[in-house]
Parts: sequence; structure tokens; C-alpha cells
Amino acid sequence: MQTIISVAEAKEIGRINEYLTGFSCATPYHHMQWLQAIKNAYGFNYEYLVAKKDTRIEGILPVCQFKNITGKRSLCSLPFCDVGGVVADSDIVREELIQFALNRADQLQAMPLELRQRTISDASNTDMVDKKVSMLLDLPESVEALSASFKSKLRSQINKAEKNGLTFDCANDKKSIDDFFYVFCRNMHLLGSPTHSIKWFHALRETYQDDLLVGRVWFDGNIVGAGILLFSGNNVSIPWASTLRDYNRLAPNMLLYWNLLRVSCERGCKQFDFGRSTYGEGTYKFKKQWGAKPVPLDWVTLDKQGIIVEASGGKSRARDLVETVWRKLPLPVVNVIGPRLRRHISL
Repeated sequence: MQTIISVAEAKEIGRINEYLTGFSCATPYHHMQWLQAIKNAYGFNYEYLVAKKDTRIEGILPVCQFKNITGKRSLCSLPFCDVGGVVADSDIVREELIQFALNRADQLQAMPLELRQRTISDASNTDMVDKKVSMLLDLPESVEALSASFKSKLRSQINKAEKNGLTFDCANDKKSIDDFFYVFCRNMHLLGSPTHSIKWFHALRETYQDDLLVGRVWFDGNIVGAGILLFSGNNVSIPWASTLRDYNRLAPNMLLYWNLLRVSCERGCKQFDFGRSTYGEGTYKFKKQWGAKPVPLDWVTLDKQGIIVEASGGKSRARDLVETVWRKLPLPVVNVIGPRLRRHISL
């Protein structure tokens, strides 16, 4: 029986989600909820490309018809996150799905094809210096085993945060999204980067429902840190986390991450995705202290012939200038302008 690749029908989404749940490489971003939130918040259409032999699914590739700030269209798997790309039973099916996606991008006049995946080859001998990596932590069976795996210095930093009067809770109601956004937009402003609209985060809450959780850190009744968790089977990812700089002396990030790990462990998750970092830099070292290990990210942009389009790396002087100007703009202004720009920035 030949493998047939097609654009999935709406009635197949449930089966696709079941298929994804069986793969350790499938992330919460691969599921329909991520793309549906993009559709609801920003209006970009999406499709699932599905490979089937008879009625059995052998692979999927979720794609979004993305439009950048200049109006140029592309087919992206996946926008606004680190990891998308193909989930398949074999390398043969993987290549067939990519070829189908190239043809589909050409048909939709949405070229190039952007794929964001983790490397599927042995990375033990890979030179990761200055490269983007996913930081992944295999979670133990219990919270006690997790805590015991930490070095004494890390446990003392967590205790320090608690002694400083910080407290933690978690929720997934509308207010928890508002609390998260209060911290997040201020932090992004200081970094000189436009933020997503609050509509985007509410759209995520509506689509993921119980598979989204907001962790919050408080001091004297004020929100000082927050992070979002997304769950998928045994996997959990943290796409965003922020703390207010004025309170960083109290170590809110230590209390936040410890409790997010604790909650994930209690939920029975087996792997915690800390998100991307540049190998060897500050966020990499922060995540490494929790026991996370790097896995190289394999991001490629393919033209019509399937040839990798080289993209310039690193920060430019122009971008540095934009970030400097952005920091000086009033927060109410950037919160209006930022989402209009951010929807067209795929990372």
C-alpha cells in the first residue's frame, strides 16, 4: 500500500493530535491549539499536511501561511516558537512530507518554506558554540527526586527566594493571563523588543484550556514574575517567563522555575523544555543549572527547489539602534504599536 500525502480535513484533527501524543519529539506547539490560536489572534491560515498508508497516519507537518512585515508570504512550521517541523514514522516519510510542503508553498504562492526542528542526528560530536539549542530536562518520577538532583547552591537560592517573602501560585483563568502580560510587556520593553498582543495570550488560553497553566510569583500582594506552561502528553514547554527587574534581588526567577518544574513533575510529565538559548550564554547557563541538556536546533529555509536559503546571522547595528529607540518609547505607546509589528515577526 502506497503512502499518500494530502491536506488534512478538519475531521482528522482529533486523530492527528492522538498521533502526536505518541511521539516524544512532538511538542505542545505541534498540536492544533497553537495554530488555531494564531488564526484567532492574528488571522493567519494553517493546514496539517498528513501522510497516510490506507487509514493509518505515518507523519504530519503543520504549516502556517505567514506574512512578514513587508507583506511577503511564506509557509512556516512553526511561527512564534522554537520547534515545529515534521513528526514522522520514518526518514522516507519525512522527506516526502517536506517535498509535498514545497509543492504546497509554491501552489499557495507562499515561498519559501521555513522549518524549525531539533536535530534528528547524533549531536554528541556537534560543535554547538554560539549555536541555538533547545534546553531539555528529563524529569524524574517524583518531586523529591527532582529536588535531590539539584546542587546545594541551587537549593539554597530557592530557599532564599522563599525567605525573602516571595510566594507562588498557578492558575489558568483570564486574570492569570492579565497578570502574566503585566510582567511580560514591561520586561520586553526593557529588552527593546515588541511584544505580542494580549489577545494572542488569551487566544492560547482559550485553545489549550487545561493544557495551559500560568505560574505567578508575588511579593507583598504585587505580581513580580510569571511564566506560561504548555502541556502535551508527557512533554511540557515554557515559551515565556519574565520577572520585574526591580525585584530580581529577591530571586523571583528561582522560585518561579522551581515551582513550574515541581508542578510539571506532579502532573507526570517526563520532559521539560526550557526553550531556546545560545550555547554558552547567560540563559543557557541559567537553564543548565537545573540539569537541562542542549539539543541543537535545526532551522532551515528552503526555496522552491528545496535548496537551503542562507540567512544572515547575528545582530545588526540597525537592530541595535531599533532596540535602543524602542526602550525609550513610553510603555503605552509600545503596547499599541508592538503587537502590530510582532504579528509579522515569526520568531
